[in-house]
Amino acid sequence: MNDNFSYLKAKYGELWKSYIQHEFVLRMKEGSLPRDSFRYYLIQDSKYVAEMLKALTAAAANAMDDKVSSFLTRVLISKDKGREVHNNLLAKLGIEENEIKRTRYSLVNFAYTRHLLLSSKSWDSFIFAWTPCMVGYHEVGKIVKDSEDELYREWASFYASDEYRERSDAILKELNSITMTEYLESFFENSVRLEILFWESSLRQSELLFR
Repeated sequence: MNDNFSYLKAKYGELWKSYIQHEFVLRMKEGSLPRDSFRYYLIQDSKYVAEMLKALTAAAANAMDDKVSSFLTRVLISKDKGREVHNNLLAKLGIEENEIKRTRYSLVNFAYTRHLLLSSKSWDSFIFAWTPCMVGYHEVGKIVKDSEDELYREWASFYASDEYRERSDAILKELNSITMTEYLESFFENSVRLEILFWESSLRQSELLFR
């Protein structure tokens, strides 16, 4: 089996570090991230997840075989503790579904979700585009899990968990089973860049422009 992830992480090491150790992440760990920035992030993240699931569905439909079915079972078909934590945080911050639907996309979120939809034209390109989010959040969770702030500890608890690590490992196994090309590599790189910009946009609470 290939070790595509080790290759990509080495090649884009500084970029990956900028993503995993972004100021947004470090301020969550310190407990100094403003609540308004976190609230902004949760709403944009909710919109991202909805579009990501559409892209996942489309990518799987383009490559539905036993391997993909098995992968989806390992990653998705389980009691979703992450969704439970996410919904608890939304409730604590007074965020309701109609507010999420009503809120526009930030520029980076609009670009990121369209990037995922583009990647979903093939299973392989989608996996390369999706890996930075799924694998990176496990690393971020381990950084933030001992935050000084109870809310941020709760957010990180799922991403740092063994349950989430199993999902991350499944993604890595899938990524490493694919023969990498320069085209596929571009989806990985672009997703890492978009993850960095997503943190930055949330920290600065960028203008919301797109429907």
